[in-house]
Amino acid sequence: MISPQDTILDIVYRHRATEAVFRAHGDRAGACILCESLFESIESAATRYGIDLAALLKDLEAAAAGASLTKGA
Repeated sequence: MISPQDTILDIVYRHRATEAVFRAHGDRAGACILCESLFESIESAATRYGIDLAALLKDLEAAAAGASLTKGA
């Protein structure tokens, strides 16, 4: 399970497929989350970039389990 308090670095390290999720959500937010917030918690980065935390966590869980991104999240 991925927690909002996990750092982005920890999640990408444990689940390589989540990198695409951070890139997709960052593109929609107009920022490179992996470039600017790698050491922040998921929750902190979501707040910083105005990203829906629940949608981000859902996409991260799906990617970690091998599924695809949700549409329009």
